Amino acid sequence: MSENPNAPRKRVSADERRRLLVAAALRVMRRDGVGAATTRAICAEAGMPHGAFHYCFHGKKDLYTALLATEVEVDLDDLWTSVAPGMPPEDGIRALLLAHWAAIEAAPDAQLVLYELGDLALRDPDLHDLAQWEQRAAVDKAAEAVARLTAEGGFGLVRDARAVAELVVSTLDGVARAWLRHRDDERARATLTDLAGLLATLTTPTGGTP
Repeated sequence: MSENPNAPRKRVSADERRRLLVAAALRVMRRDGVGAATTRAICAEAGMPHGAFHYCFHGKKDLYTALLATEVEVDLDDLWTSVAPGMPPEDGIRALLLAHWAAIEAAPDAQLVLYELGDLALRDPDLHDLAQWEQRAAVDKAAEAVARLTAEGGFGLVRDARAVAELVVSTLDGVARAWLRHRDDERARATLTDLAGLLATLTTPTGGTP
């Protein structure tokens, strides 16, 4: 039975349209590169009229912000169920690093797009504050995860959690960029396992001394 053309169309909220456009933009960029993601191409990919883009976003900078935000959203639910007081700090740190790594490894094309966007922001003076925001957001998320890991794992740090988070984010970034070149999964995980061992030397029992 054909659809009644006179039937009222289901209204889609602005938030949902925005989500669909972000997903469409990522698909276009993963398939054809960042340069191919014009507003017209993104709307066509999402099955929306061209005007929908400007209804949902103030401009491409707004879209890039939404896309870069996906880089710092990592599902850690499984990790927290495995963390318990008394566990070796190195085990918890390694689990945290590998949880973040799994998100990168699962979507290399998406990670490459995020790097391209970040590099574009560094080159464009009008987008430079976006690159700074991306870095702060990534470190903020990592610092939250590190603080929760130490609290639930029952150990402390001899360095500030944010300083450790900076090291984690920088290392993950370097490992990911190298992995996009060599695609050696075991090599990447081994590097992160080594990092977990090094970071474990910065831990101390809660209330104790290193």
